[in-house]
Amino acid sequence: MTVAAILLAAGASRRMGSPKPLLPWGDRPLIAWEVDELMRSSVEEIVVVTGSRSEAVRRALGDGARYCLFNRRWAHGRAGSLAAGARALLSVEPTPEAVVIQNVDQPTRADIIDRLVRERAERDADVVQPSHRGHGAHPIVVSGRLLGELAAVEERTFGLRALLDRHPPHRVPMDDEPVVALDLDTPDTLEQGRRVLGIGEATSG
Repeated sequence: MTVAAILLAAGASRRMGSPKPLLPWGDRPLIAWEVDELMRSSVEEIVVVTGSRSEAVRRALGDGARYCLFNRRWAHGRAGSLAAGARALLSVEPTPEAVVIQNVDQPTRADIIDRLVRERAERDADVVQPSHRGHGAHPIVVSGRLLGELAAVEERTFGLRALLDRHPPHRVPMDDEPVVALDLDTPDTLEQGRRVLGIGEATSG
């Protein structure tokens, strides 16, 4: 089974006050940590969609810069970045059977990704999503057969939300995994995020 991932890292991070992909995350930037977790998982193809601060993100990834795809219309909303990532995966042979959709401000572990990928395969579900205390969480895993729909999402038609309305997710309860509810939206969320994922203090230099 071919598994791919779209990691959305194009936004301006206005509420955070500094670029989210470049946040200190232990001994590396957050975006590099996330790509490493994807590589540790069953994911074989990765597309990191960049926009704001794209060159700095590429530098932060080192060899992982090969996964980057610049969305020149990133400022128009997240849906355009998701569509760009999906279009890139449509050219992959064979077509991925599952696609992990992850936002840079919602880091997760490799084993969480693999659990969701297995659940999607076992149920042949269109969409699988973790839930935490009754609420939808992340990341989302979609069937490769939805790549065409993902490639067509637009901000004006509510992007990913509209796709999930058409294909209601199979929910996987993960009340014992607070990581699936993490959202690094503002500076005060960083300490909790690092604690949940066991990330130590950033090292200087």
